Formats: sequence, C-alpha cells, structure tokens
Amino acid sequence: LILLLATCITPLKGAKGAGIDDLTYDASGAGVIITDCDTAASGELVIPDTIEGKPVISIGDRAFLGCIGITRVTIPSSVRTIEPLAFSSCRGITRVTIPNGVRSIGRKAFEDCASITSVSIPDSVESIGQDAFQGCESVEIVSIGSGVVSWGDSAFNRNSSLQNLTINEGVSCIG
Repeated sequence: LILLLATCITPLKGAKGAGIDDLTYDASGAGVIITDCDTAASGELVIPDTIEGKPVISIGDRAFLGCIGITRVTIPSSVRTIEPLAFSSCRGITRVTIPNGVRSIGRKAFEDCASITSVSIPDSVESIGQDAFQGCESVEIVSIGSGVVSWGDSAFNRNSSLQNLTINEGVSCIG
C-alpha cells in the first residue's frame, strides 16, 4: 500500500482561518485520519467531511496537540473517534462542535483547552476517556448525551468555572 499524506507548507492566514492546507492526513485506508496540523495555523478550522473522495473518520492521536492559534473547530459528522490527546493544549479554542456520529472521545482529548466555555456531548458518544476535558478551566456548562455509558476518571477535573453539568442517568465512571 502506498501511504498518501498531504502536508502543509504554508498555513492559511487572516479571515479565512485555518484550512485543509494546514492538515496532515492519512488517506491510505477506506477513510481519512487527520494526523497532524501546522502549529502556526490560526482562526476557525472547519474539517471537511471528505478528503480525496473518502470520509474523514478520525481525529488522530495528538493531531492538534499545541495548536494554540486555532480558535474554533468544527468536526464533520463522518468522524467516529477523537483519539487521545487529539486537541490537547489547544489553549486558543473557545468553541468545538462535536457532531452526532462521534462514538468515542479519547483520553486527554481536550486536556488543557483553557478557553473552551461549553461542552455538548452528543447522544452518539458512548465513551469519554480519562482526563478528556481536564484543565478546561473556562468551561461553565457541560451536557452529556444519552448515549454515554462510561467515562474515565477525572474527565472534567480542574474545571474551576464549571457551573452546570447535565449527565444521563446510565453513565458510569470507569477507572
């Protein structure tokens, strides 16, 4: 198999925000996995639902780690998994849209995203990993959908601004 990767050389700047040219991805399988992002990327990022004619199915391990200039992220509904540390330390993100379709949010996926103000976990999500939103100190409102059946220890640890947490009755803490 030939591994197809697209890498960015120059990040998109200004009003357009970050874009596909800022992403590195693996399109060698049936679906696309976002594997990396240029840490100089800034602004709003809308991840496309298809790349090279294939659905984007996963945000890979550490894909956006430390991308502090990104302020908003829209994840397509084709994505099924947000892997561990996917958006860890993205301190500039104020809003992330997790679509219905995502089934799991990995360990420390949004750890230390200090500017996120609210989190809405859709009904399609079944599991939230350990420390998934730890250190998101600006989060005030969290809503966890009816599909979540387990979440890891400290999923919302060190969230000093948290005022409202809505949890489905069937959720159990694992750890």
